[in-house]
Amino acid sequence: MRKKVRKKTPLPEIQEEGLLTPLRRGQSAYVQSTSMDFRKFAADLEFGPQSESSLTSHVEMAAALVDQAMLGRWMPLAVVYHKDYESAKRAFLMYHRLSLVRGLIYFILMILPFFEIPAWCDGNLPKPCGDPRKYPLSGLPFIQPWISASIQVLCVSVLIWSCGLQWHFLRSQFWLNRVGVYKVVVLVLMVISTAASSFGLSDLRGINVSMYIRLLVPIVFSRAIRGCFRMTMRIINTFLDIAVLVGTFVLISAWLATAIFSETSVEFKDFSTSLLNLFVLLTTANNPVIWASTYNANRFAFFFFFFYLVLGLYFLMNLAFSLIYSNYKAQMAVEVAKRITARQGNLRAAFSLLDTRHQEWIDGATMIALFLAIGRYRHIPDVRARASRLFLALNKRGDFKIWSDEFEELCDVIAKEVERQPESALLKRRRSNPDMHFVKHPFYNYVIWALTLCSLSFAIAALNVSGTVKELLINLEFLFGWIFVMDGVLKIYGQGWKSYWHTHVNRFDFIVTILILAVQAASLFYVDVRSWVTYLIIARCFRVLALVTMISRWRLMGETLVHVIPATAPILALQFLVCSFFSLLGMHLFGGLIYKDNPALKDTEYERHQFYAFNFNDYAAGMATCFNLCVVNKWTMT
Repeated sequence: MRKKVRKKTPLPEIQEEGLLTPLRRGQSAYVQSTSMDFRKFAADLEFGPQSESSLTSHVEMAAALVDQAMLGRWMPLAVVYHKDYESAKRAFLMYHRLSLVRGLIYFILMILPFFEIPAWCDGNLPKPCGDPRKYPLSGLPFIQPWISASIQVLCVSVLIWSCGLQWHFLRSQFWLNRVGVYKVVVLVLMVISTAASSFGLSDLRGINVSMYIRLLVPIVFSRAIRGCFRMTMRIINTFLDIAVLVGTFVLISAWLATAIFSETSVEFKDFSTSLLNLFVLLTTANNPVIWASTYNANRFAFFFFFFYLVLGLYFLMNLAFSLIYSNYKAQMAVEVAKRITARQGNLRAAFSLLDTRHQEWIDGATMIALFLAIGRYRHIPDVRARASRLFLALNKRGDFKIWSDEFEELCDVIAKEVERQPESALLKRRRSNPDMHFVKHPFYNYVIWALTLCSLSFAIAALNVSGTVKELLINLEFLFGWIFVMDGVLKIYGQGWKSYWHTHVNRFDFIVTILILAVQAASLFYVDVRSWVTYLIIARCFRVLALVTMISRWRLMGETLVHVIPATAPILALQFLVCSFFSLLGMHLFGGLIYKDNPALKDTEYERHQFYAFNFNDYAAGMATCFNLCVVNKWTMT
């Protein structure tokens, strides 16, 4: 048994052909003298005639585990020890390749209610809800019920296939995991609701049950949205505590306002009216209108509302937000720790597979075989050429043995060594045409930027003039279009297609330029499409946003937005699902109650502000109404 290793102090580093290799004191000369022998040994193993046949099944399994650890996923041990490992691995990889398809299904199921006929409508298309001038709707077109049922059948079929793949590589563990059970339950409910809707039986007292079941699909099947939902549910206890405190404060304040101002103010004539008005005041939606008359009657009323807003709005509400944020942050840390633990679990399982002799270390030959097996995965390039460097970087003790604590750093070592030189750096080193160096000259770029801004000014001017001047400007835009074509041809010829296409600005320019050429070709047969060139020129001028990268502060803000927006996508999706739930509920409870000349709305602020478009007559209008409620401003009127 190996003795317990003491915690080491930071080790000195040496620079060897661009590789920083941590070493013990006194071992630099030894490793320098043996590194060439090790490379020769690695090359012999790599290119030897028996290299491929010497890779055991354990090495293949370990490589698959390391591959998933690099992707931030956890390959269940049920896949590794499956009786048909190759089949289970294919099912596991296929399941994750379907992630984009599943994301598309979530999107389709979430937007499908926008085009479905509301349950309260009993007419036929194209006007199933009656006269749209009487019943304000969103204006979106509705689809036939059989089309909606067909789309739902297709989505359910793909989800059943995805769930079947997961069951195949998990087997008995699929039923031990609660998420798997939830998926099966949701799929069964979806199948039942789809079958019922096909026969017109899904409406329960005017409520389309399948619409609510669809909301569960993204939460149950999407790991990111499910994680946000789980974290949200875990902070409910904290939210309830602060909600009780805020509610008690509003109740006491309403009692005081009724006792003090009931005789002088209509807004606080009784406890229920005071409670409602003070609750709205806490959201500042009716400030200062709600207490203006009270303040006119008694100037000392200012102190009551001052302390109410300071304590309620600036102290209690901020305290609630801070507690929710701190708890959400703590739950996020737990989720991150779970992912790190899952990755380390994959690496420990891979180490156990490779340590067949139970000696708690892995020799160099096995590690090189592992690197070669990993090299077959496309997202870990150049492992075959860097196997020796990877081993030296991983072998911190310098004893040519990889211990368990060193093996757990494999992902970090691969990320540093293999991904140190990104693809863009490799593209820059490719040989370009020496006759086209002027394309890379700063002066050439300045000329293209100047022409882009000139084309933008001409395109905007063409939208505001007519007659001969407009025709002249459109002809100039045609000329600019051909200039941009020549710019693209020169860059492709000088840099090469792969280097040109690697830049996002070039991709944008290429697509818009092709569209400009298509419109110019179409204008030869259809004169009316000539004006489209103006809009395409304006679209191409959006490339000026690339100027943001030239200023460090703007570039930092842009990079922050690029990283923050994808990170907030699960939270925004969960918010969308919450609004969808209340929109569906409002449509089923209040659908058809908002219409022109409704006597119940006469002389109300809703009628005076013409808020008829904000209603729950259909799903899209309900979502717009829920958005207004989330913004809070004038939420009592909508």
